[in-house]
Amino acid sequence: MSLNENLINHLQHLVVIGVDGEEGYTKAAEMVSSKGLLAQFEQAATSRNIQAEAIRNYLSGQGIEKPAHEGGFAGTLHRAWLDIKGTLSNRSDSVAINSCINGDKAAINAYQDILDDKEVPADLRSLLTEHLETIQTDVKNLELLLQKS
Repeated sequence: MSLNENLINHLQHLVVIGVDGEEGYTKAAEMVSSKGLLAQFEQAATSRNIQAEAIRNYLSGQGIEKPAHEGGFAGTLHRAWLDIKGTLSNRSDSVAINSCINGDKAAINAYQDILDDKEVPADLRSLLTEHLETIQTDVKNLELLLQKS
């Protein structure tokens, strides 16, 4: 089944979201004092990179030659705001956690929008569902950390 233009655009947007997520988690890792949180953020950054690359590869396999490779403007602004907020706050761990939760919730919404489309091929649906579950698990884990602090 070939992909329609709308689905291609949504998938390219997911690549941008993945790159933004990777960069956001990397920036958040620079802010935190906890070694455990640092490791968790680094793992999530790697995961978002792998997810973006998997979607790029899927698009390339469908003959889409120029999938998105860079993060978006909104992600750049979000990371700049994270820098400012972290500088002004004496609780940078909670600022970083909240920022990552917000970014991941936006990613969850984007994934769910695509998965709501009945025209999504089964192999793509499986890939995106796996990504979505990983992001949802990361959000749950981060929310638990916030409750403990």
